[in-house]
Amino acid sequence: MVLFQILWNDILPLFAFFGMGWVLDSKFKIDILTYNKLTLQVVLPGFIFYSAYLYEPAAADWLLIPSSLVLLMGMYLISRFTGVALGMGEDKEGLFRAVSTFGNAGNIGVALILMMYSHEPFLSGSDAPFLADARGAIVILMLVMNLAVNTMGAALLGTKGLSMTAFMKSMVAMPAAWAAAAAILVRLVGLHLEGTFVWPVLLHFSGAFLVLVTVSVGVQLHRSRLVRPCRFMWASAVLKLIVSPLLALWVIYILGGMHPISAQVFFIVSGIPSSITLVMYASDYDVYPSLATQSVLFNTVLGIVTMTAVIYLARVLFPAAV
Repeated sequence: MVLFQILWNDILPLFAFFGMGWVLDSKFKIDILTYNKLTLQVVLPGFIFYSAYLYEPAAADWLLIPSSLVLLMGMYLISRFTGVALGMGEDKEGLFRAVSTFGNAGNIGVALILMMYSHEPFLSGSDAPFLADARGAIVILMLVMNLAVNTMGAALLGTKGLSMTAFMKSMVAMPAAWAAAAAILVRLVGLHLEGTFVWPVLLHFSGAFLVLVTVSVGVQLHRSRLVRPCRFMWASAVLKLIVSPLLALWVIYILGGMHPISAQVFFIVSGIPSSITLVMYASDYDVYPSLATQSVLFNTVLGIVTMTAVIYLARVLFPAAV
């Protein structure tokens, strides 16, 4: 019964948004580049600023950063050994490691967390007491994951190196990072935005971001065609959707001390399907673009089952009382 409720309340609404993007693109042929620029340059920074401004992290919450780095490196090593064992070529090994390691935290992850902590069993009357903490945790993870995708992920597909210069350029080029820094600065100087003309605008960024990122995924899924899964697709899906949450569970217990909501969010995000950004890199640099697209699409569809199980386990393993 609980699994059905999770599927009904968290997973199916997510795919309903995907369906909207699918239908819109089939009728109007959405300009996805413009759409993504609007999301990444305007709505995402606004959402992150609002989330970081409201977030009051406990000391233990900063464990999310080393935890996510350990998870990324662990999955990189596991996928590397798996790729060698499966006898893939050098280019395919890079793609395999990328698809198996990097999750879609900035789209599916954020949308799922926002919905999950906005309804029962995480409500107290009409209030959502865990939503600010969950939103803050996903922002931290999203910043780490997005930076990793655009440096390490890009390097695996042969687009740029992992030098400190490339790393710093990626940081500077991320409006999301500037938004988080601005929110921290506002809090440090003691400015209160509630009651100002800016506050109503910020309040609407959360809903706008949820719609834009999920519809965007639907548009990109519409432009893909699911084929019969090959060994590459099955292996990368197993690593990303099953092995990654198991490794995340180990990381949580080894590091210890993580707040239950942060642990839930970290565990759930570890089981999110592969990042769609990898499809863009694979296409732009001609690194098996069709295989990259099919692999991401396959584990996104398979995620209907696995994400339901991961959410259920997160509630059981890291209970948070209202």
